[in-house]
Amino acid sequence: QHYFIQSNLRMGALLTFLLFLLNCSVSAAADKLKLSILMFRHGDRSPTTNIPNDIYTTDSWPQGPGQLSIIGKESHLENGKFFRARYTDPSSETYLGLNPDYKRVEVDVRSTDMERTLMSAESFLAGFFPPPDNNLTSPLDVWQPIPVHTLPYPNEKMLDGAPVPCKAFTESYHETLMNNADFLSFMRNNTENTKKIYEVCGWKEHSDLLSQLSTAETTYDTLFCEKSHNYTLKKEFSEANLFNLVVPYNALRWSLFNLMTDSEKAFMGGVLLRELKTRVRAAIEQTDEHKLVIFSGHDTTLASILTTLGVYDGVQTPYATVLAVEVWETEEGGHVIRLIRHHKDEDLISYTLPGCQESGCTEEQFYSLNANLEMSEDDILDKCNETSWPDFAPSLDKNVLFVLLCVTILFTLCSLIVTTIYLCSLKKNTKYSSLGAVEHRSLLADDDFLA
Repeated sequence: QHYFIQSNLRMGALLTFLLFLLNCSVSAAADKLKLSILMFRHGDRSPTTNIPNDIYTTDSWPQGPGQLSIIGKESHLENGKFFRARYTDPSSETYLGLNPDYKRVEVDVRSTDMERTLMSAESFLAGFFPPPDNNLTSPLDVWQPIPVHTLPYPNEKMLDGAPVPCKAFTESYHETLMNNADFLSFMRNNTENTKKIYEVCGWKEHSDLLSQLSTAETTYDTLFCEKSHNYTLKKEFSEANLFNLVVPYNALRWSLFNLMTDSEKAFMGGVLLRELKTRVRAAIEQTDEHKLVIFSGHDTTLASILTTLGVYDGVQTPYATVLAVEVWETEEGGHVIRLIRHHKDEDLISYTLPGCQESGCTEEQFYSLNANLEMSEDDILDKCNETSWPDFAPSLDKNVLFVLLCVTILFTLCSLIVTTIYLCSLKKNTKYSSLGAVEHRSLLADDDFLA
């Protein structure tokens, strides 16, 4: 019996050891994460536009219109911590092989040229890359600077969503909506509500239906921000039930993405779609050392890329929503590309892209996905009949440029008038000076004679 017990113990130990080896073998052969491309909407902000008849103005908000709030900063700080835990823990299945202390060649960050998106990127990076433990005596012991790249407006053609300005896109989109029965039906059935919105808010009225929708959606955004920050709505706005009145308009605005033609979808997200495929290919072919790529943008950025990928649900993405395109190397040596979505108030969402499996897309499937919607920045310039914009152009709006032009023309005219007067005066003075010289010489001659 003693021998039987010892034999069982040896057999149990052997089985445990074999299971350990098997587990190590499976772990070693499991899929490995090679690249993550994060795209997110900025965090909570103040309204971008004031309603004319509102009791709140630009001065009612700590940093002015369209600025990231403390809540917005904290949201992306937490997002950074979430993805740090996901990507930098060697024991995690989602380990990215990323240096947790930040290594320049591994990380690339780009943002639109807006304060709220730049600050969202910085907040995210503060959560993802806290200072190394050996730096606790430095003044930067709670934060370390990470570079964020950007392009000035309107040079940004990839992350803004719609290419602005672009007459070709605007005219095409307007024509699409004016021929869409659902859009026309909604706007015509809500004529009285639209009129009420203009009257209560004090907006300048528009006859164009798309402009009316834009005005109602702007009203929604401003009231949403006020309610989110616990500002009491103006009495007249509450009595008119204004917020509930504009909610359907906002819902309509985002549903319109799925009504766009392929050409319009390409304008909106084609450049970013092309960039995603370029980054994925570079990671698979090992021609780029970046392991983490971050794009900080807007709700239109996420709606546009989800539309071009064919999975947009037509609903506005909440603040601080993060999309992640992850490239995995399989144990067989192939690659799988997956799209996931993270938000603090939602469970992690995995998308099944068109023509792909639930587990993800193969390289070929991903590269061919909606290839007809891809666009380069040069394509945008060509189709919008633009040339490259000078660096100073983004800082000058049309009104400023008009004033400068008028001042330049006025200055030129004044210069011409002054110059003309001066030349005429000079010619006249020259005539009198010549007569004086003759008279003077005559007198001298006489004096010489007398002498």
